[in-house]
Amino acid sequence: MKSMKLTSEQWIVLALFACAALSAIFVNSLVAPPKVLFGRSLTAITPSLFPLIILSALAILCGAFFVWRHKNPGDFVGNRLSTGAWVRGTMLFTIMTLYALLMEPVGFWISSALSLTLLSWLAGNRSIPQIAALSLISPVLLYLAATRLLAVSLPELNTIELFYARVLGL
Repeated sequence: MKSMKLTSEQWIVLALFACAALSAIFVNSLVAPPKVLFGRSLTAITPSLFPLIILSALAILCGAFFVWRHKNPGDFVGNRLSTGAWVRGTMLFTIMTLYALLMEPVGFWISSALSLTLLSWLAGNRSIPQIAALSLISPVLLYLAATRLLAVSLPELNTIELFYARVLGL
């Protein structure tokens, strides 16, 4: 039997698959129970539903990648990453960590707009109108979809929440 040698991308996908599958299995232990008022839940859906959908989709995509890679082995790229790739990877990790740390103190909209601006720049987009449109419109649409359609509470500054309430008449 031929030994299976994994590339660095396959190791990363394998680690993502393991994390997603384990997190999906133990999602009820990872997500806080909903607040209860007079014996009734304040939300229409359970708080673990959305993370479970995302984690399951990630596990399925990782599995599909392995099936596709097995059927289309292609050329072996190698396991060495260039210095530029390491710098971009480190910058991506730093931006995502900054996003997570800024979410609570400055709110969803500002932290998302800042992160999307930095990620667009990191990805190579240099068009200021495109970056501005992506960074300003996407967080608003995501916030409204999460809070109004999915009934998920996201951290936001009071002034921004009041603005949303006035504009939407809520």
